[in-house]
Amino acid sequence: MTVRPAAHRLAFGLATIVLLAGAAAAADATKPSLAARATRFARVSAATADFVQEREVSLVDEVLHARGTLALAAPASFRLDLTTPEPMTLVVTGATMTVVDAVGKVMAVPAEFTGLAAFARTLTDLMLGTRPPHGFTETWRDADTVVLTPDAEVASPFNEITLHFPANGPLPETIAMRERGGDRTTIRLEHVALNPTVDPARFAPPGTKGP
Repeated sequence: MTVRPAAHRLAFGLATIVLLAGAAAAADATKPSLAARATRFARVSAATADFVQEREVSLVDEVLHARGTLALAAPASFRLDLTTPEPMTLVVTGATMTVVDAVGKVMAVPAEFTGLAAFARTLTDLMLGTRPPHGFTETWRDADTVVLTPDAEVASPFNEITLHFPANGPLPETIAMRERGGDRTTIRLEHVALNPTVDPARFAPPGTKGP
């Protein structure tokens, strides 16, 4: 007489476990992620945009401003052309990064662009949706805003990187990078063009054929 209630309790317990497991799996499937968000849009293999940068330097009460254009192409090409305050070009192709001044002379990366230069490869991956960011943990504030925190084993100049996306677009419209020293760089993208025709020569480093 006592077996049946025990069996009922066991069956109820197993059913509860199954339901909870199913709910957890469903919740995990709908959990926001950059990879999941990228599937909502057509594949982007290239992009161009104008950008405005503001850099807040922790040691001085000053905000540095810059303007220019950027171009990206899959799988790993990035070009930034600074127009203000002084002309400069930063080109990343694969693992190779080159910076040249207005007359084409190779130069070191200016301090105000070190964060962007360090983030160039990850930015290309993010903006083109080719793969999730390696070495970062994603924390979503809302459906269109994610904070990337470097993993403990990753040597990164950043404490965190915040990306804010438009609700109807695959590329972030605002990128805020907070460095370990306290400096903060905010980049806003304007006039974004998806999948334009981009001449591969634009990503040629100095010394090879290129503009």
